[in-house]
Amino acid sequence: MATVVSERYALSLYEVAKEENLAAPMCEALGEVSALFAEYPDYLKVLTTPSIGMEEKKQTIRTVFENQLHPYLLNFLLLLTEKRRIGLIHEMAAAYQDLYYLDEGMCGVTAVTAVALTEDQMEKLKNKMAQVTGKKIVLKNKVDPHVIGGVLVRIENKQIDDTVKSRLAGIAASLGQIIA
Repeated sequence: MATVVSERYALSLYEVAKEENLAAPMCEALGEVSALFAEYPDYLKVLTTPSIGMEEKKQTIRTVFENQLHPYLLNFLLLLTEKRRIGLIHEMAAAYQDLYYLDEGMCGVTAVTAVALTEDQMEKLKNKMAQVTGKKIVLKNKVDPHVIGGVLVRIENKQIDDTVKSRLAGIAASLGQIIA
């Protein structure tokens, strides 16, 4: 859940991007930047370390991102670094995505399965979720072998658990009540 600070920074970037018709590509790019920081947490640690000078931090951002990102997003990262808020980048990316999805009538859905869903299964689930929510669905499939079988669907703040693991847990609980 994003903090008020993260939401305000995300809103500021979103308003500028929307005004310039860059809301969608900015959402994608900010998500990629957040994913990059998640993949290389030591880089984010360097940018949040007080003992490293501000100019050095800003220069590393320019070196890594200057020719890769839109200037608005590059300036946003530089501003976050200068204001010592770069550590909130993941929250800001999530808040930006929430704003974008809300404006566009979209909904993020994650399907957790034991094995990867096929394209056909993804399309069917996407269509079913679109019927349920009345929104455009952005579906991600996360593979988790602990699921055993079935599917766990996370949609907005809800979770639909139709996994073999949860069914077995329900049976075990029922048997526990019968035996006790």
